[in-house]
Amino acid sequence: MDVNAEATAGDGSTGDDATAGVSGATRWTVPAIDRRYFEVRPALFYRDLIVPGAAFAIAYASLLQAQGWAFAAAFLIAVVSLHRAAILMHDICHQYDNPRLKRFIWVWDLTIGAIAAIPSPRFLRPHRIHHATGTFRTKDDPQYLLVRTDRTLAVFVLILIPFIMPILNLANAVVASVAGTALDEAVERWAAKRGMPTGSVVADRHRPRVIWLSRYCVALYALYAYLLPETLGIAYAVLVAGWWLTTIRIPLEHRMEHLLERSDKRDHILDSFTIESPLAAILQPLAMRFHAAHHLYPGVPYHNLPALHRDLKASDAEYRATIVPFWSVVRGNIPERPRATA
Repeated sequence: MDVNAEATAGDGSTGDDATAGVSGATRWTVPAIDRRYFEVRPALFYRDLIVPGAAFAIAYASLLQAQGWAFAAAFLIAVVSLHRAAILMHDICHQYDNPRLKRFIWVWDLTIGAIAAIPSPRFLRPHRIHHATGTFRTKDDPQYLLVRTDRTLAVFVLILIPFIMPILNLANAVVASVAGTALDEAVERWAAKRGMPTGSVVADRHRPRVIWLSRYCVALYALYAYLLPETLGIAYAVLVAGWWLTTIRIPLEHRMEHLLERSDKRDHILDSFTIESPLAAILQPLAMRFHAAHHLYPGVPYHNLPALHRDLKASDAEYRATIVPFWSVVRGNIPERPRATA
């Protein structure tokens, strides 16, 4: 492996030594990687927005007129295409301040982001908290959900959330259009008092953009409802199915069994899975697939992760241990790796 650049760990720091998190643990270093892996290629971002975006538009237009098997096929294509285009928000989060992607982020927000009713800045804080060393996999991590050990939470996240999110996101957009981000702040205060931080408060510098995009989204939804009121049920069904694809892949990324008091850099690799199965390529598009590599180097754009995965697989035993069979992860029978090293 080339070692021309220090690795970026889960909290954005360089690849300094990190203890395994317990007394007596040996020190572990996040492998350094070549700087070329951090190079962003905007053309690939546009390709991976335009192709599924166009597929979604064509399939959805067909869906409104189709029946029988043609309806089912158009519905499937629309859902998968929308999900793949929407998942770009994940990489937008990690590249949000990259000047080379400034225009692309606006394009995404005005198209797929508006359909999903999620202005991209809303995702920044909760996801960056999830990646931060120290809060990753702790009670303060709003995206580490114990779906393997809490059946009630599993039912809520994997079954109910897909039905709730389209309505909740649109409601958030309506409220933000009128009252700004006051609701986010109130919800965060309420949840924090109950030990359930959401990380949903939007940073001051992003609030004008969130408000503007929310008004834009509400206007588009109002226009759609006025022009095609009889198809609102279909639109809702597509969004629900898209959210279902988003939620069912959650257990494929981390162990999701119990929390830590505090995490260190090595916990990002101990608790993240790498699944090479083609099934994972469908359920975990873009940066979601090589999840262990992504957590070690969140600044690496999705299009460079396959090459980085091959590099790490060939050179790093600790990384190779993250590679697990798809069905073993589904069944939840992956032995937990010890946090201390011998």
